[in-house]
Amino acid sequence: MIFESTKIFDGERFYSGKISFEKTFIQKEDECVDLGDVWILPGLVDTHAHFRDPGQTKREDLFSGAMAAFHGGITTAFAMPNTTPAIDSEAMVIYLKERAKKTNLDLKIVGSITKNRDGKELSEMLKMARAGVVGFSDDGNFLEDSGLARHAMEYAHELGLPVISHCQDKYLGKGHMREGWFSALYGISGIPDVAESIAVAREIELSYLTKAHIHIAHVSTARSINLIRQAKKDGINVTCDVCIHHLVFKDEDLRDYDTLKKINPPFPTAHDQRALYEGIEDDTIDAIITDHAPYLNEEKEVEFQSAPFGIIGFETLLNEIIMVSKNGLEIEKLLKKVSSDPARIYGLEAGRIREDLPANFVIFDPEGEWHVSKDTLMSRSSNTPFLGKKLKGKVISTFIEGKQVFKDAEKISEWILHFA
Repeated sequence: MIFESTKIFDGERFYSGKISFEKTFIQKEDECVDLGDVWILPGLVDTHAHFRDPGQTKREDLFSGAMAAFHGGITTAFAMPNTTPAIDSEAMVIYLKERAKKTNLDLKIVGSITKNRDGKELSEMLKMARAGVVGFSDDGNFLEDSGLARHAMEYAHELGLPVISHCQDKYLGKGHMREGWFSALYGISGIPDVAESIAVAREIELSYLTKAHIHIAHVSTARSINLIRQAKKDGINVTCDVCIHHLVFKDEDLRDYDTLKKINPPFPTAHDQRALYEGIEDDTIDAIITDHAPYLNEEKEVEFQSAPFGIIGFETLLNEIIMVSKNGLEIEKLLKKVSSDPARIYGLEAGRIREDLPANFVIFDPEGEWHVSKDTLMSRSSNTPFLGKKLKGKVISTFIEGKQVFKDAEKISEWILHFA
């Protein structure tokens, strides 16, 4: 099959042309379907998500999560290990890999650093590496024991895998939004920015000591960005990502006490958000993630300080990318951060349109619109601040290895129906 468009993004830049594909992208000259001005994008790569499988499947499971990912144009996603039980053993990794085969999603698995993510004893890192994990993380928990964290980095370095760190000092991070002027105004207990940067500094120093690749997850403060920028200049093996929600929302947006906007790390101040934008512009920030975190309605429908942290993000990722681009960041730069750049961090053959790579791609209408509702969301949960809103941009179709795994039932064109 051959598609032609004036807007093909190959993972680096837009160009006018055509793509040919079977299971992989191939070279072929034949009649093609002209898609006009819609975008053809490589399948997006989300390196931080919560599928809640096993143990929390009322919120989400691999199958509903995969469909939500496809609806958002995501074809490669990382499953974080804060499940019940935690992904802390070879058996758990094999279990998830077998289940993932039934979803079509290119699922990558992150193993926990410590058993049950409790920060006391290292998990089966070698066995999980052999089973195919892409890295290690006690996601949701910062490993407070610096000696144990050092040993984890040494083992990970020997295995050639990164440690993905949730950087937040738990003794400082007991609030419910970013500490500052607005937290005082709204009467919500705050988390100071240094709760993150103190932990980031520790991880950078241990990376210097062990030579391990440390990846800082969902950075959200200017102080963290400055530390990471300097560490990169110093040659330390550190990378980082930012959650898309932190580029869209600020602390002041919690004036309505909407628990659907409650996230950890909390929304940044205006100053911190400017630093995040600068970090994307100069490539201090290596990737953009969704931190997709499903919760049931009844879990969120409580007072703000009692509600859990977390927002779903798969299905609104490209809509939020468009929002951020209107604030001055180049769309090509932003699309790289959700395709080829995260793939490069982890050595994945994903996030690009190139001959012989898997034919994972998305057809996206940037001028289309969709109404976010419980009926239109594919996720089992609907904890998004966009619930009830109409968003600009619409995924028309998603393909994995040349197979159509998602199509928009209402807006999809006749050529898709004919050729699928």
